[in-house]
Amino acid sequence: MEKIKVIIDGCEVLCDDGKSILNVARANNIFIPAICYLSCCSPTLACKMCMVEADGKRVYACNAKVKDGMNVVVHTEEIELERKAIMQAYDVNHPLQCGVCDKSGECELQNYTHYVGVNTQEYALKDDYKEFNSWGATVYDPNLCIVCERCVTVCKDKIGKSYIKTIKRDGDMPSKEYKDTMPKDAFGVWTKFKKSLIGPSGLGDCGDCGECSSVCPVGALSIAHFQYTSNAWELKKIPSSCTHCANGCAITYEVKQSKIGGKEKKVYRVSSDWNFSTLCPAGRLAFETNNQNVQKNVVAFNATIAAFKEAQSIRFLGNISNEEAMILQSLKEKHGYKLVCDEVWDFKEFIHNFSLVCGNFGSATEEDIVSSSFVMCFGGAMSYDMPVITHSINNALKQNKGAMLAYFHTMSDCVANSFVKATNLIEGIYKPQSEEAFVLLLASVLIPQDKWIDSLKAEIAKYEITIKKETEKEVVNKIKVPILDENGKEVLDESGEVKFEEKDEVVKHKEIIDVKSSKLLEYCSDSMLEAFEVLKVSMQKAKNPVLVVGFDVYGTKNSSNIAKILGLIEEYSEVKIMLLPPTTNAIGISLLCSLDRTSEGYSIGYNTTGSYTIGTHSANLLMPYLNEQEGTFVNVNKRVVPFSPATPYYGYELNDIAKMLGTNLEHTIDYTQILPTYKGFKEIMYDDLKYGFLNNGKEIRGYLLELCISKSDIEIDSVTLEPLEEFNLYVRNPVAHFSKQTLRSSLIKSKNGLQLSATLATKLNLAQDDRVVVSFMDSSSIETKVIIDNGMEGEYVALGNCEFDMYSIIGNFRYAKVDIKVAK
Repeated sequence: MEKIKVIIDGCEVLCDDGKSILNVARANNIFIPAICYLSCCSPTLACKMCMVEADGKRVYACNAKVKDGMNVVVHTEEIELERKAIMQAYDVNHPLQCGVCDKSGECELQNYTHYVGVNTQEYALKDDYKEFNSWGATVYDPNLCIVCERCVTVCKDKIGKSYIKTIKRDGDMPSKEYKDTMPKDAFGVWTKFKKSLIGPSGLGDCGDCGECSSVCPVGALSIAHFQYTSNAWELKKIPSSCTHCANGCAITYEVKQSKIGGKEKKVYRVSSDWNFSTLCPAGRLAFETNNQNVQKNVVAFNATIAAFKEAQSIRFLGNISNEEAMILQSLKEKHGYKLVCDEVWDFKEFIHNFSLVCGNFGSATEEDIVSSSFVMCFGGAMSYDMPVITHSINNALKQNKGAMLAYFHTMSDCVANSFVKATNLIEGIYKPQSEEAFVLLLASVLIPQDKWIDSLKAEIAKYEITIKKETEKEVVNKIKVPILDENGKEVLDESGEVKFEEKDEVVKHKEIIDVKSSKLLEYCSDSMLEAFEVLKVSMQKAKNPVLVVGFDVYGTKNSSNIAKILGLIEEYSEVKIMLLPPTTNAIGISLLCSLDRTSEGYSIGYNTTGSYTIGTHSANLLMPYLNEQEGTFVNVNKRVVPFSPATPYYGYELNDIAKMLGTNLEHTIDYTQILPTYKGFKEIMYDDLKYGFLNNGKEIRGYLLELCISKSDIEIDSVTLEPLEEFNLYVRNPVAHFSKQTLRSSLIKSKNGLQLSATLATKLNLAQDDRVVVSFMDSSSIETKVIIDNGMEGEYVALGNCEFDMYSIIGNFRYAKVDIKVAK
């Protein structure tokens, strides 16, 4: 796109046409004050502080778009007086509790009051009391609220819920005399926030999110667990990355000593750069579980070394760092251990087959999603598996005009489907184990026919059929009609005959025509035909199309062929693909570890089952949680990101064991700078990543993995339409949970159990918290409680793998047939 020139505050800048003045200014380090605006969201025009002059005309920078040659003046005497009057209005009767307010020193009301130079108060109004409120994890003090609506905006435009809104209140309004004596915008702002409050919209039950509290510029909204517990300036800020899933969101732990003079430290809250990113409930709330009280147990450590010397296999989960993965690989090379990671094995195989076709692990990033006008989701419960990705999807659908969502899964996602109007939603429900047939259908639509490789062409043609379709056809007939005068009477000619004129008559009639279709549509589901008809039309006008692929496909039938077909879509279409990693560091482990499919003999279990276990909980030797370590992992955007310990840890780590077994690096983070460059890593020390000593000292977060994968000329395998089994259970974690660590959080209300819709619960005669026994076909069973999930619908129930070791019961396939009975 060709750039245009704009002058802002005397600085000439290049930018894209159509961007807002405010965003162009921010991108070029030019400050324009704004309280209500959130980046990448709809402007609310609530605070009016961003007023500027553009080519001599007063506009609001958050809403006005740049034009080529535009001259923007940020500061004039009139504008400065107006901004000062707005802040004076905000300050009227604002409670003076700065010493105990949760914003204590981080308050934008304070900052802007000083910025515009408010040192006197010219306005007054009788004060009135407003009752406290709360929703989800958030508490609301309306007496501190300035109704900037950032909380409403983030809930709607980023999270996608619209659970809160502005509501009317009947209170004292500013005197109308002020309307004639104070600046117009200042009076309008004052009136607006005096007659409004924030409250639940009634569109749903707010859960564990808390994102609204993060964007509040004052102390009106706060996370309930933090309110009045600490002043912000007392807290040490530790920049890190969230370690609960592969999104790897940038976070800050806010920590201080829990006891005066003691060594124990406590995380008081987790924050993020709310202007540019969101957090899921786990990222914001699941921080208090730690092992900082664990000390070095020499007896247990020696027993562990003996167990390692006896072991033939090491089993582990996918939430380990790159450095730990390197340590395990080093131990394998030195001692011949089998390395088994059930969570990552299928994903590793999948991305290998995918990358052989297209040379990457999927080129799409979150930025690509946000800029897309057509987002497709396939093979995963997106709102549960990686919720921040769905925030990006919602943001794209809210911000990009006419944006479409195509959601393909075995069941509806009530959350994702609410992001757009029905006219902008394509929903396709397919049957489990038909994913291979479905992705072949997808390829037939997304890849231009002139780029079909021979095997793809043959497979598509193999299932091509001709069907009879009823269509409506328009036929234009010429007819003669009487000419009428202005009174509606027929016009006669000289001989007294009625005059006629010839007109076109459009006649519609139905006819049966032959059209090309595919057996694959009926195989996947009866309703897929209509979805694919709309998909074909939508692809013709799609801008920056993105396909997000979920966890289901990695362990399903014929997944290697699915990977190849998706690789063809990435290689030969305009669609960028994002393959969601099923665990925190699935990509890093796939690159660094030579994994084995199964274990042999005596095994060590690292945070999972084994003959001898080490790990964070109920283990022979206790180990640190990932958020108590220093290290790196590869996130969904293929970036190597650093993370730091939230709290100190004094026990043994994996590297302590490795050193006793013959490795020679003193500290775990010594492995950071020797991560293999031929795998795409860089020779950078951990501290340089942690403190951002890259790009000539400019602070950035980690670095992009530089994959160098050779492509091969690969033909796809034959697709066979075998009889499909019936399933009624789906393995996916409940909302806000990723592991036993999140389940142990006392701050997250969401819990695991047999999750099902209210409709299905009624059908099965089950109620919330009922105890049930879930029996599998291999005669194994699990007893748990019933969880009614309002985000579900349909005939499937769900169980969370974070609590139950589903791999040992059904393997990596996410579906099963179960029998459900009330526990005796």
